[in-house]
Amino acid sequence: MQEHEKVALQLIFMGIAIAMAKILVSEEKTTWRVIIGRSILNGFTTLGAGAVLIWISDLSMLGVLGLGAFLGTLGSQFVEAQLRKVVKAKAGELE
Repeated sequence: MQEHEKVALQLIFMGIAIAMAKILVSEEKTTWRVIIGRSILNGFTTLGAGAVLIWISDLSMLGVLGLGAFLGTLGSQFVEAQLRKVVKAKAGELE
């Protein structure tokens, strides 16, 4: 496995771990649908940190993982809020 593939997998797994931690501390009702959805969302939001390497190619691995944690936490909250707005708007159109 090449180095960039290892970094991508590490970022995805870190995003999934962040999602699981957020679910554990949440008082919201958890279902398998929520767990899987948030894990996928966080995994790929965190993976976006790898794109920073395009601009800062000499960034250390610790820097990439730290940025991944930041994006996985804050980025997924933003994406989830936007998705909820879209779903509510579409549901309103159907009524």
